[in-house]
Amino acid sequence: MNQLILAVLILMLGAGLCLLPIRNATRTGIGLVSQAVATLVAWSVVIPVLLGAPDITGEMPWAYPIGDLHFRLDALGAFFLSWSLPMTFLGGVYAVGYMDKYFSTPRHLGVHFALLNMISVSFLLVYTGEHTVTFLFGWEIAALAAWLLVIWDYPNEKVRFAGFNYLVSTHIGLIFLVAAVMILYTRTHSWFLDDFGDWMSHNPGTLRNTVFLLLVTSFGLKSAFFPFHSWLPRAHAAAPAHVSALMSGVIHKAGLYALVRFILLLGKPDEWMGWFLIVFSVISALVGGLYTVGQRDLKRLLGYSSTENVGIAGIGFGIGCLGLTWDSPGLVALGFGGGLLHVLNHAFFKCQLFYAAGCVYQVKHVVDLERLGGLFKLMPITALCFVVGGIAISALPPFNGFASEFMIYSGLFTGESIGVWAKLTLGLVAAALAFVGAVSALSITRAFGVIFLGNSRDSSLPEGREASRWMLVPMGIHAVGTIVLGVVPVLGLAMVAGPTALLMRAMPNGVATVNLQSTMETLTRIGLISGALVLSIGLVIWWRLKSPKTPQPMLNATWGCGYGAPTPRMQYTGASFSTDFAAHFKNIMVLIKRKKAPAGYFPDDSYVITDCVDSVERRLYSVISHGDETATDLSRKMQEDDPRLAFSAGLAALVVIAALVLLAEGVLP
Repeated sequence: MNQLILAVLILMLGAGLCLLPIRNATRTGIGLVSQAVATLVAWSVVIPVLLGAPDITGEMPWAYPIGDLHFRLDALGAFFLSWSLPMTFLGGVYAVGYMDKYFSTPRHLGVHFALLNMISVSFLLVYTGEHTVTFLFGWEIAALAAWLLVIWDYPNEKVRFAGFNYLVSTHIGLIFLVAAVMILYTRTHSWFLDDFGDWMSHNPGTLRNTVFLLLVTSFGLKSAFFPFHSWLPRAHAAAPAHVSALMSGVIHKAGLYALVRFILLLGKPDEWMGWFLIVFSVISALVGGLYTVGQRDLKRLLGYSSTENVGIAGIGFGIGCLGLTWDSPGLVALGFGGGLLHVLNHAFFKCQLFYAAGCVYQVKHVVDLERLGGLFKLMPITALCFVVGGIAISALPPFNGFASEFMIYSGLFTGESIGVWAKLTLGLVAAALAFVGAVSALSITRAFGVIFLGNSRDSSLPEGREASRWMLVPMGIHAVGTIVLGVVPVLGLAMVAGPTALLMRAMPNGVATVNLQSTMETLTRIGLISGALVLSIGLVIWWRLKSPKTPQPMLNATWGCGYGAPTPRMQYTGASFSTDFAAHFKNIMVLIKRKKAPAGYFPDDSYVITDCVDSVERRLYSVISHGDETATDLSRKMQEDDPRLAFSAGLAALVVIAALVLLAEGVLP
């Protein structure tokens, strides 16, 4: 535990030094060095625990009424720390290239890198905290630091609004979390998570169910499950690319960690809890996937994709919950193992895709699909990394997204002895998951084709070129991780074996190990085939690049359908690519068209602009608007000097307070 405390001190010292009145380059160097050193120090204890070493515990005295603060690093916390810390460091490296224009300006870059350090501090607190205060403190540090990172470009009104939206949403989630903690504290008279677990595991019933729903709501807001996702696309579109990558791939995985941690504390969950998680997650995956198809902003598209992928991980956790309820070790291993592996895989390919989007923005200053095009020839490395991430996010072999979803499918098509209706329902969930994969493939094909193929659609944009090496290196490292975890999936399975074992304590010994071993063997064979496929593709590309080019004489011009001089405006757009598909889901994918029809024989200008708006967000703001109007009308009708109004309000308040007292403590003696 001393190493983790040292890592926290290094990060906080680095954050403080970043704020000194020195050059921006020096501040950046201090931030990166402190991140790297803290990561290595933390790894010295995280990796052994992840690979099977005993848990590490620690204690820190604190004042009354909080009492001593307890810390524990177990396999679950070690799993999340093992990749969260280095990915945050890589995000800082990427920031050097992305924020290059600020180095020669009076803008204080040290604040940015200090906030990245505080993000890492929050990981160490949340993933090791056994005391509720420590957990909540780390939770709030992450929320505030992420908000300040999102509003980096604060002079922009849209950025400020996106930041405010995120700040409000994350603190609504905090309210639900605190409400659950208050209930648990009144029953246990303790702040320790283990004591919460003892009470929940021995007291099934209405109160435990209420706590479960409060926690799922809080963690759903944190991880952007549908319908709590509306902050996500706005925040990702507004934030710098590396901040979007870290928020989607790393920071908000804390919500999924907390979900698994409290499932671990539940003991044996009720059956409805597993089904609730599955239905909740399927809806998130479906709606998130559908929204990706209609987006014209690349970063918004990737933001909605995060809602889709946390839903996929949630399906795995729901399967694991059912396994705990049914005493089915196979379902526990495949559900939680597949869900945690998908969390890891998503962190790799989602950061990679956001970094590619940032490279495009850095060069072209836009991420609007309808204005881009033809970037493959100008940005080949970025394009190839985008392809790798796109294949992975579509759950296609040979990359890592396939391995984790294969485990979840294995859990859905389980051979365990369960009821017919349960098997039928899990089969329908598998069909929904397959549909989500197809939608994801459509979305990423649309984005890649419009951005990187064809010709540029807007001649007013700057000329394309490859991005800075500071940006390419982190993106390349994530691409390598995506490939390696797909070709050698046993590496990912080895990382999730420890956390999965924590959830197997109530299961018969050895059974889950055999089941997971069988899955490992199957994935190993798939990995070998995938490796051969990757090698073959690489050899073909190498041969094509190295072979001498013999230009062929053009005998005839390509038939142009009557157009002798086609223009870039004649290409497919993102909207035209997805129009037919979107028409089948028009109640979910609300499309708004702005157009100017051509007029006269020689029209000056005409256009059609299509946007897919978020129906949940639109309905929410509509309700708020109507509520504001209703409150305004009501206040006009009321007379401020009417004593009846004050008397009625006071009486209503007394009735509510009395009801709360009676419900909480019973009838007064």
